[in-house]
Amino acid sequence: MTGAWKPHLTSSVFSIVFAVLFLFSIPAIAQDTTSTLPPALQKEAMEKLVSDLDPEQVDALTDLMTLLQQSAATRELQATGAEQGPGFIESVRTVLADFGAMVVGHFKNLPALFTGVFVSIGALFAGSVAGPIHILIGSIALILAAGFAAEFLINRLTASKRDKIKTQMPESLYETVKLVSTRAGLDLGGLIVFAIVAYVVGVVAVIDPTTQTYALMAVYWIVFIPMLVAALLRFALAPHRRELRLVTADDATAKSLYRSFTTLFAVVGMAFFLRNVMVGAGQSAEGTFRFFVGFGINFWIIAVIWRARHGLTSIILGDDEEPTSGLERMAQFWPYFSMIFIAFNWLLVQVAASMGMEALAAGQSLAVITLVIFAPFLDTMVRGIVSHIVPPMQGEGPIAEAAHMQTRHSYVRIARVALLAFLILMVGRIYGLNLLALGANDGSAVARNSVVFLLILAAGYLAWEITNLWVSHQLAKDSPPTESQDDDAEMGGAGKSRLATILPLIRVVLQVTIIILTGLLALSQLGVNITPLLAGAGVIGLAVGFGAQTLVRDVVAGIFFLLDDAFRMGEFVNTGGAQGTIEKISVRSLQLRGTKGAVHIVPYGEISNLTNLSRDWVIMKLQFTVPFDTDVEKVRKLFKKIGQEIMEMEEFQEDILAPFKGQGVTGVDDVGILVRGKFTTKPGKQFGVRKEIYKRVQKAFEENGIQFARKEVRVQLPENVKLDDEQKEQLTTAAAAAAAAEPKPAGT
Repeated sequence: MTGAWKPHLTSSVFSIVFAVLFLFSIPAIAQDTTSTLPPALQKEAMEKLVSDLDPEQVDALTDLMTLLQQSAATRELQATGAEQGPGFIESVRTVLADFGAMVVGHFKNLPALFTGVFVSIGALFAGSVAGPIHILIGSIALILAAGFAAEFLINRLTASKRDKIKTQMPESLYETVKLVSTRAGLDLGGLIVFAIVAYVVGVVAVIDPTTQTYALMAVYWIVFIPMLVAALLRFALAPHRRELRLVTADDATAKSLYRSFTTLFAVVGMAFFLRNVMVGAGQSAEGTFRFFVGFGINFWIIAVIWRARHGLTSIILGDDEEPTSGLERMAQFWPYFSMIFIAFNWLLVQVAASMGMEALAAGQSLAVITLVIFAPFLDTMVRGIVSHIVPPMQGEGPIAEAAHMQTRHSYVRIARVALLAFLILMVGRIYGLNLLALGANDGSAVARNSVVFLLILAAGYLAWEITNLWVSHQLAKDSPPTESQDDDAEMGGAGKSRLATILPLIRVVLQVTIIILTGLLALSQLGVNITPLLAGAGVIGLAVGFGAQTLVRDVVAGIFFLLDDAFRMGEFVNTGGAQGTIEKISVRSLQLRGTKGAVHIVPYGEISNLTNLSRDWVIMKLQFTVPFDTDVEKVRKLFKKIGQEIMEMEEFQEDILAPFKGQGVTGVDDVGILVRGKFTTKPGKQFGVRKEIYKRVQKAFEENGIQFARKEVRVQLPENVKLDDEQKEQLTTAAAAAAAAEPKPAGT
């Protein structure tokens, strides 16, 4: 038994060892034999190997393979973690540590910086940087003299135009822009000639290349750049001529900004020139120099904005008499946002420098700051352009004025969205980011989806504003003026046009549609599956349809009322249960203002019949009672004459459609004869005409001896009865009281 067991054990051990060696050699074997052994032969070899082992050996081999796979997975996970590097918190700590070390290093390097500056200036005067100092100064003086002489000559040639600009007083914004643009063109033309002549003289007259380079740098950076900035600021601020100022700023703010930024760019030019001198002198403190110069420039700009913050707010508000709340908030917030942004931009540049990134240079930082500072001026320019683009108000009255103002605000908001998009794209370009490329297929998935998400929101907002713009323009054109009615008017006048009635409902429907579509598309872009939302909306719609049948009936009835043009805003209607002037039309109901001021809410589904008392024209009939002995034909002629006179009155010429005329006798009562006249006017105009007719009829009757019939009490006494005056008065009083106490017939 022992002898039999030993060979079995030996064969098992050798089999397991062979299997282990085979497992470790599988990758190499597979790599070497993949091209030689087909997959069918490889499978056959594996099956033969397993068939030579007993079940216990197969189990042991399986456990060993599982252990080897776990070990390999652990090693792979460790390798992946090592490749991923430090986490986010650790990265932030590293960045902050590098930034702090850089700042501390710059402060420690201050003595070396001062030494380098003095050494560089000494080397400049010694002639080891830009050649002999007297030649450098002479070259600069020669170049400046030639440039200023050329500019002076140009100014003399254009002296007549400049004198005309100085004496001319603009009467409109267009003339102001024209004068300022002409002056800016003359200034820039002189500066261009200055730059060309200075460059030509510098290249021709200065022989030494090094001296030539430094002389031209001094002229352009210290003199030309501040002059160019001053010309641009004169165009925008007009510090010495308030009547030519394109922005709403007081003299103190305009002069302060003009002096501060002109001086700032002169200092920046001197700093750039000194930096090149230090580089030429071989000083190594350039990084520290840039750090402190950048800090000083940014601090200067923040101080200027802080001093002029109220003036900048006035510039943003402009000359709007009634600025919107959004504009007021932005005007108050923008100076503080500018200061925060400038500080953040400087920190961003320094952090990038501490990380060894050169993407954010000083010139790029200054360009971004310039865009942020001049954004209020651009906004003012946009509003000035919009004021000339907006079409004039076509309608009349407060409704048309409100619609026209809404149109102007829509134009301004659309222009501001375009300006904001331009500024964002420009800032991205300056920082080296192509935001449009991020939205293309070559951008990363997160960046691309984010940009497309923002574009969808912007498109939805523009669609909203365009809808408001179109509706407001139509309302301003189609809304009639609101006319004051007489105090005794009991019915509304003519209503609005059909389009002006339906447009508010169309605007609500379009805006709701825009919100829903924009929200769904934006959620879809973020990766949200909107199919369940659409399905849920359909289920909710069915539930509302079945559970709120009255609501559906009201909505459907309202749609057909509007299609039939049964009523319009401002018309006086009677719905059977209520009557009044239509003040509001919603999707479900009408809002009526009654003659006594009460408000009636009438759902469309409850209107069985509707009487419109303000459509097209109105007939008013007036009835008068005259004594029995009155000449009726004479009354008719008087009525006709009164009607002709009123028709000739200027205030009623366009309102009366048919003149006032008599209709003859219409009845007789116990007092006298009933005569009637009628006239036709536009809706709402009948009350003023009625008042004038009453006044003229009374005057005409008085002039022609016609009296209005009055109720009389007659007392008949026997002929032999004699009464004194006191008894007659008592009897008359008693008879009048008895007549008043008699019951009146029904219906009176």
